[in-house]
Amino acid sequence: MPLEELEELRRRSGAEVSLRLLEVTRRNRIPLNRVLIEGEEGGEVKRFMGGSLMRARAGG
Repeated sequence: MPLEELEELRRRSGAEVSLRLLEVTRRNRIPLNRVLIEGEEGGEVKRFMGGSLMRARAGG
């Protein structure tokens, strides 16, 4: 998933998380982004992952 798309999901979710691109590798000419997601205690990362990211990847 492109970092720009993750940033957009973060903005729309309202979750207080930061995203940092660690590396980009290629497999079969497809770029794979390794992204670190950090957030404050209290479930912000869980809120982002469960609420926004999973729905987006499922097509919702």
